[in-house]
Amino acid sequence: MNEKIPQYVIIDLLPLYLSDEVSNETRDLIEEYLKTDPQLATLATQAKIATSLQEIPAPTNKETEMEAFKKARKLMIQHNVFLGLAVFSTLFAVPGTISLRDEDPLAPFLFFGVAIIFWIAFFIVNRKLGE
Repeated sequence: MNEKIPQYVIIDLLPLYLSDEVSNETRDLIEEYLKTDPQLATLATQAKIATSLQEIPAPTNKETEMEAFKKARKLMIQHNVFLGLAVFSTLFAVPGTISLRDEDPLAPFLFFGVAIIFWIAFFIVNRKLGE
């Protein structure tokens, strides 16, 4: 059987076989081939185990769902607050530095420093929301 079907064809079909998306005839063909190629059979077995571990759903209950909801809500509020503060401080920094530049030479650095801190906080919260 190995002479008729090249190994690369079986390797190409292996992901479909492991996800149970092949016809019965193709399944039989792959299983017959795996009987003659122990190295590929071992690889298929390891891949099947890895695939089955990924399919195990995380246990959930109402309490963990509520905790996740509360955490997401808190992050959304922080996200909006930091975005507003970052935009406001950035827009205020330009005229603020122009008007205070003569009185205090460090004022521009202070304004832009505050704006940068708010932008960093915004991006940290934004990243947490993406997780």
